[in-house]
Amino acid sequence: MQQQMQDIAESGRKAPRKLEMRLPNGGNNNGQSSVAFSAPFLDNTLQKMLQLQNRMLTTTAQLSKAENVDESVIKEHAAQSAELSRIIAMICAEKARQGA
Repeated sequence: MQQQMQDIAESGRKAPRKLEMRLPNGGNNNGQSSVAFSAPFLDNTLQKMLQLQNRMLTTTAQLSKAENVDESVIKEHAAQSAELSRIIAMICAEKARQGA
């Protein structure tokens, strides 16, 4: 542990954060949904999802400007981006629920 901290100090990089999903009572909660995610896990997931959504929106804009692109392809791509928005909203709601 000491050597690891010294290596981190010398390289100037932070130690990676622990990303985890917690299942209370050994995962046996009689059907109740009480899975908890660590704040770093939620932050990391949210950041990646937002980056992906930004790329998708950029691609949708490029597709809509391009010629010879079927309108159904553009609509499907936009629908996928909208679905990603709903997933992002669920992650934000989970962060709020946990007070993260």
